[in-house]
Amino acid sequence: MNWFKENPFLAGLVAAAVIAGGAMSYMVFQSWTAYTGASDSYTAAVTALHQLQNKVPFPSEANLKVAQAAVSDYSNKITQLRSNLSEMELPLDTTITPQQFQDGLRAAVNDLKDHAAANNVKLPANFYLGFDTYQTQVPTDLAAPFLNRQLAVINALAIRLVDLKVQSIDSLVRQPLPQEAPGAASAKAPDAGKVLEKFPVEVAFTAEQSKFRVAFNSLLSSEQFVLVRSLGLQSTATQAPPRGGVDPAKPVPNPFATGQVGSTESKTSLQVILGRELVQATLRLELFDFTEPPVAKN
Repeated sequence: MNWFKENPFLAGLVAAAVIAGGAMSYMVFQSWTAYTGASDSYTAAVTALHQLQNKVPFPSEANLKVAQAAVSDYSNKITQLRSNLSEMELPLDTTITPQQFQDGLRAAVNDLKDHAAANNVKLPANFYLGFDTYQTQVPTDLAAPFLNRQLAVINALAIRLVDLKVQSIDSLVRQPLPQEAPGAASAKAPDAGKVLEKFPVEVAFTAEQSKFRVAFNSLLSSEQFVLVRSLGLQSTATQAPPRGGVDPAKPVPNPFATGQVGSTESKTSLQVILGRELVQATLRLELFDFTEPPVAKN
């Protein structure tokens, strides 16, 4: 302390040097911080520029126009696809009233029963084309048009099976439509997020193998878009044919023996052991209702 008192000039000079050094250190630190921030920003900007330059396509005005044209073309193709799909389903007649549907359902069931009886095709007891609920009650105003369209598809399927003279239609079960739900009376506006509605139907029938194949292939000619979700087959023959297909106790004549080629005895000895059994088929089908595309807002 005495030295500072004895040398005030040098003490002031040292103090000034210390203060100046501190100020310089602070300025150097601030400058370094600013430089580091600027360097990081520059590096980030260069990296972003390189990413943009390497993008395909490069975000230029010309490429933007190409991308917009591609999006417009894709949208037009989607609209055309929906239009094509809408032609693969029966039109919805919104003028059908509940009473008209019930009358049409009763007439369709009666006609099908008469047609089945004429072709010796068995139907289940109390068969009502899967619309059993509407034997005694009418649907809602909202559900009637949709039920009427579904009735047309299911009735056409049943008529096709009867025309092919299958042995029997064993069951026909349909899942209720969304419009039949108790709270659907106020939900008349379609859900814009849905592209399609699925309506499952299950039909089981018994037929000869050849008629089953024809019935299955005839689904492709349906006016309604129909998807076969699953197929179950079961043979009515529960036991395997006898070994060799003939009675082992009875000898089979040699068809190549002298005088036996083409004879009646050789022909009657040949027995068909496969192909005569019936097939019990269960088809799980899905009918589709394709929604209209949303209207674009300008």
